[in-house]
Amino acid sequence: MRWLPILGLGLLLVMVDTPLTRPARAAAGEAPAGPLVFAGSGSNLPLTRLLADAFARVRPESKIEVPASIGSAGGIRAAADGAIAVGLISRPLKDREKESGLTVLPYARTAVVIGVHPAVPDDGISFVDLVQIYKGTKSRWKDGREIIVLTREAGDSSIEVLERDIPGFKQAYAESRSVKRWATLLTDQEMNRVLARTPYAIGLSDMGAITAERLPIKVLRIDGVLPTPENVLSGRYPLVKALAFAFLKDKLPAGAKAFLDFVRSKDGEKILRANARAFFGLSSP
Repeated sequence: MRWLPILGLGLLLVMVDTPLTRPARAAAGEAPAGPLVFAGSGSNLPLTRLLADAFARVRPESKIEVPASIGSAGGIRAAADGAIAVGLISRPLKDREKESGLTVLPYARTAVVIGVHPAVPDDGISFVDLVQIYKGTKSRWKDGREIIVLTREAGDSSIEVLERDIPGFKQAYAESRSVKRWATLLTDQEMNRVLARTPYAIGLSDMGAITAERLPIKVLRIDGVLPTPENVLSGRYPLVKALAFAFLKDKLPAGAKAFLDFVRSKDGEKILRANARAFFGLSSP
């Protein structure tokens, strides 16, 4: 396996050069059976749709549909069942999911962010603050307004990142769930929509979605550090999750294989450099 770093416009995306089992391609001129569906984690959607649109311009005969989020778990199940061509995931496979026989192809990573409604006057938050907010012991912004907490369900990829990297968060989150303290939103799109329209709210998002979709969400510094490309790549900003494609390689349709090749091609590089400013490499420099 070779990692090829690609730099440009604040982007460092590592393209994965991994041999795949190559299914037989459709005969020349053969019409595809129907659109290929790529579905799963909401964190993957902005980048996957961007790449799919670019791919359609060079391979119009291969139709790719990227529907609304069904979560990493939904993408994994659907790909394993053969219901979709490729699952979009933003967390590692769990042990029971590894038994499905899926191949996982990482292609980028994005910063998990603590986002707030633009009305919030605070510019930053600490790990300690966030744990206290989830515990219910910190309930006001610096202007005295009540903090409206929006959270995600257990097993969500962003929650897993916070549990992994923030001391005390896992326990605070579990306790808040047990007493149903906060409003729980079930998709990235729902979180972003409610967060953007709820004054004084705090929630979880990612830099990929905020940047690509120009969301009106304010990104907080965490312990004084913003999720810039430089801070992510240096490790100063630790809240990061990997984005990957998951598929049954022995059953991968020719059009899906062509798309994965396109993502790792020079044409794919150009699209990523020009547009995906908030997606980063899979390993530190």
